[in-house]
Amino acid sequence: MKTIKLCLIAVLIGTGVFSAKAQTPDFNLGIKAGANYGTLPSSFNDLTDKGGKAGFNIGVFARVGKALYFQPELNFSTFGSKYTLNSKEYKPKFNQLNVPLMVGYKLINTSSLNFRVSAGPDFSYNLNTPDAPAGFDYKRVNLGGVINAGVDIGNITIDARYTRGFTKFNKALDEKTGIFNLSVGFKIF
Repeated sequence: MKTIKLCLIAVLIGTGVFSAKAQTPDFNLGIKAGANYGTLPSSFNDLTDKGGKAGFNIGVFARVGKALYFQPELNFSTFGSKYTLNSKEYKPKFNQLNVPLMVGYKLINTSSLNFRVSAGPDFSYNLNTPDAPAGFDYKRVNLGGVINAGVDIGNITIDARYTRGFTKFNKALDEKTGIFNLSVGFKIF
């Protein structure tokens, strides 16, 4: 049932995006993919040998506006972590749907080259149940913030971003997400 709801939300977002294209000349729609490096920073003293793991992301984005713009995205993202607790090693892997809603500004704005910065909230939903010690479960929903720097060369987009969890991803382990991301995309129109 949750999957059906997520699909319906994606369809509604897509319908809204295509409707906006018909009404707004300053509109782009694109696809993107890239690499993630996830960490789960924690102040829980019993965790040792903490480290991050690489993953990937793939998604769609829309951009509405000229110099000042709004950029919603829908991404499938993977990343992992590792740590030791009570002499046992854990390697949780995460598969998520992410919805960042960024507001940005184009520092250089020409027809063939744009340098831009953006920031905004990031809503994440875990699609799997990661490996965790008994009683230390990870939450399905997480709220965070994202900062992004990017460049557009013609229809090619390159973005570097950092997403930090505002809510505790695992309350018992005092973990929040920290994800570095580098992606390349293509503006379809």
